[in-house]
Amino acid sequence: MKKALPVLATLLIGLPLAAQAAPHLKNDPASVLNRILAVLQTDPDSASDACVEALKELHKTQKIVANQDTDSSNQDAAVARDVLESDFEETIEVCGTDARRLCRTKSEADPKLPPLCTAIRPRPPSESDD
Repeated sequence: MKKALPVLATLLIGLPLAAQAAPHLKNDPASVLNRILAVLQTDPDSASDACVEALKELHKTQKIVANQDTDSSNQDAAVARDVLESDFEETIEVCGTDARRLCRTKSEADPKLPPLCTAIRPRPPSESDD
């Protein structure tokens, strides 16, 4: 699983910049996934093969959507965005499981983990999360 760190780092770069630099926690999929990846980056070996594969699929779909969005005559863009939304949900579920496991097993050993683990706990949506 040593290959996980470069994959996580590369895929994190693929997330929208706004999601990476958000000053407060948001519940949009990119922000949620960004927080999950921050936990996993503390110990990349804790990311399962399923998580890495889900991230790769998400990244591929992001590229497809980006390419289709530049082609205004493409009628499949809406379908691609739906697939992207599903890929985000799948990746959040799979990688979130790995991140929560890491938080349960290693948060006392790594001082960086407790605040990152707190950030991935589900929050109720608020009006400002639009």
